[in-house]
Amino acid sequence: MYGASNALLALSRAFYGKRLTNEDFDALLHCHSVNEAAQYLSLHTPYADAINESGVSAFTARFLEELVGKHRFATFESLCRYEMAIGDAFYRYFIMRDEVDQIERATLLLLGGNTEIYLQRVNSFLDKHLSIDLFALGRADSLEEIAVSLDSTVYGKLYRSCLAAPKVDYFTFEQTFESWFSLQVQKLCRKCFSGAERKALLDLIARVLDCRLIERVWRAKRFYPASPELYSDLTSNEPMLTLFSERERKALAACENVSQIIQIIQKSVYRGWLDGGGDKSVEYQLERRLFEECRRLIRFSSHPCVVMFCYLQLSAVEAKNLLRVIEGVKFQVPPQVIKENLILES
Repeated sequence: MYGASNALLALSRAFYGKRLTNEDFDALLHCHSVNEAAQYLSLHTPYADAINESGVSAFTARFLEELVGKHRFATFESLCRYEMAIGDAFYRYFIMRDEVDQIERATLLLLGGNTEIYLQRVNSFLDKHLSIDLFALGRADSLEEIAVSLDSTVYGKLYRSCLAAPKVDYFTFEQTFESWFSLQVQKLCRKCFSGAERKALLDLIARVLDCRLIERVWRAKRFYPASPELYSDLTSNEPMLTLFSERERKALAACENVSQIIQIIQKSVYRGWLDGGGDKSVEYQLERRLFEECRRLIRFSSHPCVVMFCYLQLSAVEAKNLLRVIEGVKFQVPPQVIKENLILES
């Protein structure tokens, strides 16, 4: 078990060592077509196996994006084998995260009248590894149909509780599912880890969840300032996985505008994470700070679970960067414009 733990730590760092460099992204940004980008990835990067095994010579942006996802899941499976060897099942965190994200996204697009977009972006490879049917989510024409597609999963009752809420809107679903996810993660960490290792992992996950919380409150205060019920999870008695104190959570719920949100964050453990006057979005700023935190911990943490978690967070950022590049190349967006939206090592 000790050897497997060391192997998990070493493998996570080895995968991280094969990450795409800033030079790789510069080369990709100057590709003139999706096929040219695919050729670069197949010749110079760890994505070569996924691309070469596909047997395809003419790539669409959508198919190349799917191969990027396939490569990331392959590394995830490799790490899971070592994690299961030491008796842990923390990989469930990443499966639940993907499933909750997909449910929230399908719901948001349906409420916005853009259901066709979901089906266009369904990753058929990912669909095979989740407990939910992504294509059923995409075909749903109503919230009730989404509920039906989830009835046979752990999410069915949760989704129907949202449908029975006094006010049925996207924030209701988002708050309900994020609160559920936070509770499940705490249970999972208590089951899999103990002592300093558990504390270090919970601290890191709390930062990830707090960033989502900040984004949610920011959106709500910006677009729905007169709807206090949108922040009920901040003042509920449910145990939240967060680094915000109870006083800070209540203060966030009581904010009247986004400026007050910044003031509270600047007095919390997230001081300096947001720049109220900057030209970058809140989402970009928070993702950048998490990126830097994971880069630090993957080098210096001695806990295998923390190093694995950091690698998977960093690989998710790399995948997002690649998707932005592929879409930018497809639509002939100037390289500098694409680069401004990437999160790269400084």
